[in-house]
Amino acid sequence: MFTLTWYNMHTGIREPARPDPIDMEQKTKTVVAAADKVRVLVVDDSRVIRKAINKILSNEFDLVEAGDGEAAWKQLLQDESVQVLISDIEMPELDGYSLICRVRASDPERIRNIPIIVITGADDDLTRERAFACGATDFIIKPIDGVQLLARTRAHAKLDQTTRKLDETETALEEQSSVDPLTQLNSRRFFLQRGVQDLAHAKRHTSELSVVRADIDNFKTVYKKYGDQVCDHILVWFAKILLATSRTEDIVARVGGGEFAILTPFSDRMAAAVLCERLRTAVESTPFKNGEESIPLTVSLGLATLGRDPGDTIEALLALADQRLVLAKAAGGNRLGVSYQEETPQPEETIIEQPDMETALKMVENSEAGKLVPFLPDLVTRLIPLLEFSNKKLDLGLGFAIESLKDKLSKMK
Repeated sequence: MFTLTWYNMHTGIREPARPDPIDMEQKTKTVVAAADKVRVLVVDDSRVIRKAINKILSNEFDLVEAGDGEAAWKQLLQDESVQVLISDIEMPELDGYSLICRVRASDPERIRNIPIIVITGADDDLTRERAFACGATDFIIKPIDGVQLLARTRAHAKLDQTTRKLDETETALEEQSSVDPLTQLNSRRFFLQRGVQDLAHAKRHTSELSVVRADIDNFKTVYKKYGDQVCDHILVWFAKILLATSRTEDIVARVGGGEFAILTPFSDRMAAAVLCERLRTAVESTPFKNGEESIPLTVSLGLATLGRDPGDTIEALLALADQRLVLAKAAGGNRLGVSYQEETPQPEETIIEQPDMETALKMVENSEAGKLVPFLPDLVTRLIPLLEFSNKKLDLGLGFAIESLKDKLSKMK
């Protein structure tokens, strides 16, 4: 082993050879390029799979790895630079479904909105449907197609970066104006200012006040498919529905990119829940028209009420409503989120939010099936993947019956 040296004529001392300037420049460029890479978190309990994904993506992305969902969750909390999550489904500690739901229900927006690509060996509709219901952004079947994985990771990383920049720009604009320039609704700044005043009035007079958060479901997917112009039209369309379903005294605002809020003075839980159901029904029953194309959209909502919920500031109530909105999205969307334990009040024996399948079955057992009538088409639609899977595995001979059922349900929509 030897060390390269050079003779310093000024000092008379032999010194280690100076690095080649060209090599140093190249190394600097390499370091800068690595720093500019989008960071992707890969979660899989198989080292072989993680290594395969690393080989496919490492040239373009800065990869970090986790062997289970719990370790991935800790990484997301600690590392603010992760912009894309790639996750397996079957894992120890915390499986992929639970990880996705935890991400979508998280408080920090950077985690809640991260694109999630699911990679699994289970090639069946039930796994796919459940992953998307939890909040997955994309779905890839093992064995992994390298070209497909690279292309989809690029697309989601680019969309995430674009969305973050748009959110930053919109936030800056909202802080400067009391009116949203696109929808002509109130801005986040005005909403908070008016909220402080109305909240103080409600406390003084012991009156009711509720805060509602509302988001168009899967808006990022819509943005990816249709682009800026169509999505701007959708936001304006949604703003008009918000105004049409709200009262004159309500304050309706755009508080983020695709995020909206309603301040409802003199509204208790029941009145606010009725408003939410009116809005949800209006969106679901009125597809957005893009030329000759109809784009069906749904909305998820979160609700918090002064005196009924913890929090005595407008910021706290808005944050709580936002958390419950996230829970509604994680549960499949197109519903109102109130809390983990509490169910929405039922005016005149009518269900405000759509029940899940287990709740629906219990209601049938308890002779309360009449309340399910408005939701029967959707409940039966959600059963179809299970019927198809059972028919395939148990050879029940239900193929024609299932297709006939699907045809009838499609005509009801």
